[in-house]
Amino acid sequence: MRVIEHPFSDLLRSPKQVTGEVEKGDVVLRRRDEADLRLTLAERDKERSAALAALGRTLRNLAVHEPESMREALADAFPWMEFLPKKDRALFAAEFADVLAGAVELDTYAPLSQLLREWRDTAEVHADPKLATRLRRPLKAAGGSVSRPGRRVRAKTA
Repeated sequence: MRVIEHPFSDLLRSPKQVTGEVEKGDVVLRRRDEADLRLTLAERDKERSAALAALGRTLRNLAVHEPESMREALADAFPWMEFLPKKDRALFAAEFADVLAGAVELDTYAPLSQLLREWRDTAEVHADPKLATRLRRPLKAAGGSVSRPGRRVRAKTA
């Protein structure tokens, strides 16, 4: 699909021209010092959401029924997975499928972006042995111990 870009001021000066271009493709309005805006047809957005929902369900089912195939597909898509330990690759694949399915259901993709950023950062640490060694050293700090990320800790009830 074609994406047409305009400064936000074009919308203010020529709203019919800018909104008329939405028939040809999405229109991105560039704003100074603010996040850009995207104009799209409601039907196009509905179709996009339906497609993402189908994709999310498909990948979730692949992760459940063919976990090795899912890991291989993700490794092709995200080459940095090579640096993750094998058990972390499996954990990433499962988390990716779960978070994708949840993000599609809620129509919010920030959690998926965060998951990808965090796993990529983890791979970067494993790729640099010196950095990994420095991060494994104990810290001198006050307070109790902290559980490893990824493990769920249940609070004790009295």
